[in-house]
Amino acid sequence: MPRSAASSSVASPASPASSLRVAALPFALPLDGVTDQLAQAARAGIGLAVFPEMSLLGTKRVDRLRRAELETLAEPMDGRSLGIVTDAVEATGVAAGVGLLERGPDGAIYNSYVVCMPGGTKHRHRKVYATENPHLHGGARLDVFDTPWGVTMSILIGADNYLPENARVAALKGATLLVAPHRGYAGGSEVSPQRDWFVRALPTHAGDNGMFAVLSDMHGEPNDRGGSGVALIADPSGAVIATGAGMQDPFATAAIDPELARRSLARQWLSARRPELYSSLIALDARDAAGAQRWMTSPPSREVQARGSVAVSFAVVGRRRVSG
Repeated sequence: MPRSAASSSVASPASPASSLRVAALPFALPLDGVTDQLAQAARAGIGLAVFPEMSLLGTKRVDRLRRAELETLAEPMDGRSLGIVTDAVEATGVAAGVGLLERGPDGAIYNSYVVCMPGGTKHRHRKVYATENPHLHGGARLDVFDTPWGVTMSILIGADNYLPENARVAALKGATLLVAPHRGYAGGSEVSPQRDWFVRALPTHAGDNGMFAVLSDMHGEPNDRGGSGVALIADPSGAVIATGAGMQDPFATAAIDPELARRSLARQWLSARRPELYSSLIALDARDAAGAQRWMTSPPSREVQARGSVAVSFAVVGRRRVSG
C-alpha cells in the first residue's frame, strides 16, 4: 500500500473503538489476488478497502451487454465471487467494499455494492439510478449501517451520488461516512467536464452534510482496458484530505474520526432544519412519478441532465436559507 497523502490533517481518533483507516483503491479486484491485496492493506493499517462500482467485473463495458450476457455475469449474494472476498476478509481482518452484478431471488439483476465485514456480515446497496443498461433493475432503498469502529456508513453507487438529496438522506439517518464507488469510461458519456464535475461535487456533498466521503472511481476505456482511476477522500468540512496520484500511486488513504462528523458545523445546522417548509417540494403527483419512471427506463438525455443541475442548485440555496 502507498503513502497516506494528506491524512495527517484528520484528527486522531479519541479511542480505539472509533479508529478506522480507509483506503480508496480505484481499480478492479482480481479474485485470484484478493487475499494478497487485502493482506497488503492490513500491513498498512487499513481497516476498510473501498473498490469501485462493479469492481468484480473487471473493465467490461456493462452498457454494451445483452440480457443473456448479464445473466452470465450476475451472481447471488451467496455466490462464488463474494465468497472469495468474504474468505479474504476473514483471513486479513480488512473489510472490503466491492461492486458486482447481483442476481436477486426473483431473477432481477442489480448493480450492487457490498461491504464485507470481518465476522461474515455483509451490507448491500442496490444502485437506485441503474441507467447504464436497460436490463438492470434499480434499487429502492437508501440505508445506513453501524460498524465496530463507531462509524455509521452509507453506500451510494455512481449516479446515486449525482442527486444531492440522496447524501442528505444518508446524513439525516446518521451516516458519518459515505462510500461512493463509481465507474466511468474514457471516450464515453462520463468524460470531462462531467467527470470533473463529479469529483468536485462529492466533497461538496460531504461538507453540506457533515460526513466523510470516499470516492473510488475506476475508468475503463472503449476497448475494455483499464484506465487511470480517481481516488479521493473528503472530510466533514468538504476539504479533500487524500487523493491518488495517477497510475504511479493511485491510492488514497485517511483516518476517519466519526466525532469530527458529529461536531461539524453542517451537522449543527441540520438539526435546525424546518422540514415543514419543504413539504410542497417533495410531494410527487402522479405525473411526476410517471416522469421519474420514464427516466429510469430510458438513457439519460441532455434535457434530463439539465434538470438534474437544477436540483443541485436548489440544495445549495436551501442550505443557505437555513444558515441565514
